[in-house]
Amino acid sequence: MTQTLGLLASLALLLAAGSARAAHPLITEDTGTVGAGNYQLELTAELARQSEEGTTVHGAQPAAVLSYGVLPNADLQLGQPYLRIVSDDGANREVIDGPLDTSLDFKWRFYERGALSLGLKPGITLPTGDDERGLGAGKPTWGALFIGSYQPAGPFAFHSHLGYRRFRNTLGWRESLAHVSGAVVYSASEKLRLVADVSADTNPLPSSYGTLRYTVLGLSYSATPDIDLDAGVKLRLNGIVFDRSLLFGVTLRW
Repeated sequence: MTQTLGLLASLALLLAAGSARAAHPLITEDTGTVGAGNYQLELTAELARQSEEGTTVHGAQPAAVLSYGVLPNADLQLGQPYLRIVSDDGANREVIDGPLDTSLDFKWRFYERGALSLGLKPGITLPTGDDERGLGAGKPTWGALFIGSYQPAGPFAFHSHLGYRRFRNTLGWRESLAHVSGAVVYSASEKLRLVADVSADTNPLPSSYGTLRYTVLGLSYSATPDIDLDAGVKLRLNGIVFDRSLLFGVTLRW
């Protein structure tokens, strides 16, 4: 059981490291920035539960991402995810919990013309988590996203990104990983947006091939111009962890 928990913790670490930290609950990043001198704080949580062969596993991954606008078209972002996984087979209960590796990213929208904009988002993770329990890579990692957004007149907007991460680690996992993601956003009103997202990641297990594929369905509601609330469901199309999870978040701007 301990080995299984370690695998789940390590995969959560990897997904957190490679995550775009997009406008929650989306996985796909967009080219939007917060504006020079402005701050944004995203508080999110992913909750999951799965039962199999008499064992129930609960997972919770809260995270906080603070963005600061260093330029009108560029943000500096600091992220800190946390993880708690509990496994219970009726006779034994095991828990892995603690902070994951800290991330630092720079998001730059370098091109805008009409409805089309392009961006680049390089970033690193710092080995602040406990790699002996699967909560940290044990080494710094680095990666980048190439982002495209298309927002024509009307209620629909489209976003996509391609990514690469050099996932240096002490876990014995693959170190060269790719990521692709795409999303569509429908503005049902000035305050309510419906979102759909699909993504694929390189399988990090050296003994496995193919990709880990996920889809997200959700919504975002602007309670005020400076507060957004969101919720969604994340479904595993092909992967090695929870079949589904619930997503919740709040975004604050000032």
